[in-house]
Amino acid sequence: MTRFKIAFMILVLFICTNSFSQGKAPADTEGGVTIEGDSAESAAFDYMMGGVFGAITIDGKNYQQIGLRPELKLWKFGIGLDINVLLDEDGKVREEDWDEAKDYIDKIYYISFGKKGEPFYFKYGGLQSTTLGYGTLISGYTNLLEYPTYKRQGIDISIDTKYAGMEAVVGNFKNLAGKNKAIMGGGRIYVKPFRRLQIGGSYAGDMNEYKGLRDTDDDGYPDEVDMYPEDDRYVTEIDYWRGQGVPEPVISSMTSYGVISSLERSQLKSYSDERSRTGFWAADAGLRLINAEYFKIDIYTQFSQSVNTGGWGYTAPGVRITGGRLFEIYGDYRQQSDDFIFGYYNDTYDLERAKYVKDAAGDLHVETKKDKLNEAISSKGYLAGLKLNFFDVITGKAEYQDMRWGRDGEIKDKSLKGELALNKYLFPLISMAKVYYVQNNVEKIQWKTESTVIGGVLGLGVAEGVTVEFNYLITYQDVNGDGEIEGEDEEIRNISLSTTSRF
Repeated sequence: MTRFKIAFMILVLFICTNSFSQGKAPADTEGGVTIEGDSAESAAFDYMMGGVFGAITIDGKNYQQIGLRPELKLWKFGIGLDINVLLDEDGKVREEDWDEAKDYIDKIYYISFGKKGEPFYFKYGGLQSTTLGYGTLISGYTNLLEYPTYKRQGIDISIDTKYAGMEAVVGNFKNLAGKNKAIMGGGRIYVKPFRRLQIGGSYAGDMNEYKGLRDTDDDGYPDEVDMYPEDDRYVTEIDYWRGQGVPEPVISSMTSYGVISSLERSQLKSYSDERSRTGFWAADAGLRLINAEYFKIDIYTQFSQSVNTGGWGYTAPGVRITGGRLFEIYGDYRQQSDDFIFGYYNDTYDLERAKYVKDAAGDLHVETKKDKLNEAISSKGYLAGLKLNFFDVITGKAEYQDMRWGRDGEIKDKSLKGELALNKYLFPLISMAKVYYVQNNVEKIQWKTESTVIGGVLGLGVAEGVTVEFNYLITYQDVNGDGEIEGEDEEIRNISLSTTSRF
């Protein structure tokens, strides 16, 4: 039945592709001169079918990926699908990708309307980078860090009118499924009492950071400690053999001889009823000093406070200078009290939300980002950033934050982010290339930390409409809890090779 559904879906997509491609009439010519239609009209409809073929690793198991990624744009509406068929070493379809209703929701990569900055903007699905207001609460958040291994479905929406507006962000609606329902997100509303003045208020929070612990069978025991992560009847090996009706004396002998682990379910912590809530509120004001068509200067200030700890932070003054689409320069002076972190929900939040770490004794325990919030100390410093866009061919951005505290500023909290991308052909064969680096809230900028994300994408155009893409992503985990990242066991690499065909 699953194979029939997959075959039917692929057949429908190819029929649509053929119909749309035949519906595109060639441009008329007159006297050797091409007569093109209205550019806005020609851009109002676009259809692309992408094919992805290559290897992928999910939960330590290798699969061959055969996927279709159609994208349809009609006026301001857009929809992208991600239909993957994963084949194991025996050539069998990975059934768990097709056996529940939520699996079909996962096939939606995005649904969108408009563009960021327009009067109405909406996007559901994968969020590349989204910021709420001036970024004191949600700053550059993305739910695509572990895509496509783990797919999150979020929302980013904004409405801007002459006198008021609003913004809202939700990280992953799939967290509302299961026993311990919770989501992370935030919203902002603002008014414009004068043409160039904007005053706003925001709130952002996470209803349960423990939802960052992956629990496939929803039994309350995260996959990392669950010996049977896809079967809610069992957690430990002893559970399994008891479930098979094996007598206790036999199980005792099996554990004493090391045949199975002696770990009991009672020795593990269940997170079915556990919650770790966080929340922040903020107020901001911004004034546009210069409002030329291709050059703008804004100044802003903002104040925010943690609902959990009472810790606060403010920025004043803040300056943002934009030169059309060519560049954006921004920076601000900022100060915070104890128990506060600027941009708490940032671009690495899904990796820091909740995770297992080892203590000095080698025992596993869960650490949430709220633990870092409780450790934050009063500090002051600055944030500076730059974004560049050379006619959509080369784009780049860099951002640096330096916060210090103590009498001589000897204690530091630093963050560094950077990205450089080549988006079109400038060199033979290379259709696109991108490298990026992220490191958040560390005392010293080092190449490797638990908050570091390093990645790169290289696309080679091997034929017309055919691109081979190499995707390389590295994250780190301090497995032994010594505060250092050393050895291959603390380095998590995700390397994929895919072929994309555009019809």
